[in-house]
Amino acid sequence: MKSLKNILVVSELNKESYEALAYGIILGLMYDAKVSCIHVMQSSPIDIIKENFLIDSDQYKKAVQNAKMESESLLSHIIDVIASEIGVGEVDVDLKIVSGVLSKSILNHADHLDADLVIIGTEPATRLSRTPHTNLALNMIKLEERNVLLIPAGFKMERIEQIGAFITFGIEDLEFVQQLIKFSKRTEQNLKLIHVLKDGQSLDTAKYNKSQFEKILAKEIKDKEVEITLEIGKVEEIVNSLKQKHNIDLMVMRAYQKHWSIYSSPSTFADKVIKNIKTPLLVRKPNTNKQRISV
Repeated sequence: MKSLKNILVVSELNKESYEALAYGIILGLMYDAKVSCIHVMQSSPIDIIKENFLIDSDQYKKAVQNAKMESESLLSHIIDVIASEIGVGEVDVDLKIVSGVLSKSILNHADHLDADLVIIGTEPATRLSRTPHTNLALNMIKLEERNVLLIPAGFKMERIEQIGAFITFGIEDLEFVQQLIKFSKRTEQNLKLIHVLKDGQSLDTAKYNKSQFEKILAKEIKDKEVEITLEIGKVEEIVNSLKQKHNIDLMVMRAYQKHWSIYSSPSTFADKVIKNIKTPLLVRKPNTNKQRISV
């Protein structure tokens, strides 16, 4: 993350957001990056009616303003607690309290800041349903306009020594992998590439594709900078065991719009990853001229 300059953390004033904000503050200190935090007060049905029919009152405006002030005060206190916990005294975090549509408000502020990274805390979901955080994460990723870092519930910041990445062995993965190799070399961190066999996928085909990638990355593999692994089994169990089995501290994957659709089934690979991963997950937007993050 050599060019990481602006970090935006999404806060819902809950435990998951606390962990995400702590991670964002630590990243900001590590990379001397500006850290901002946004809390979106989502509109109620009454708010929507008032807006659509231009109904307003001084009392209503005052109530909204008081709610924003209370949220800002609580966030300021949370930031002070985090600063005390990590032993840095005071930290400078720009706060933004707005009301509106969650994803749209966050993206608009990310555009305003030209944020290199949007950090979202995620929470466990049930087998068949998504949480609001999961829907937010999927929606932000689907837009493919910002790099999104998901911090799972219960995660505690540790030193990043082992980076992992999900790959499909597609030709579009080559540039993605080369970028990750450059980053891992700069930071002296190992890179583990993981391909998860989906239902019905041929193991022989996966082994052949793996051998082709190994030829391309022969030097890096010889120097023990890169390792390629095939994983077979239930996605939930594979994702859940990344830290224990592979000692991975940060997982990375490319943003595929067709795979990360907000309308996709909760049983898709994307949902299973978000709901079960125990390590931070960085989802990189497609490489464009606007891309600035070097991971």
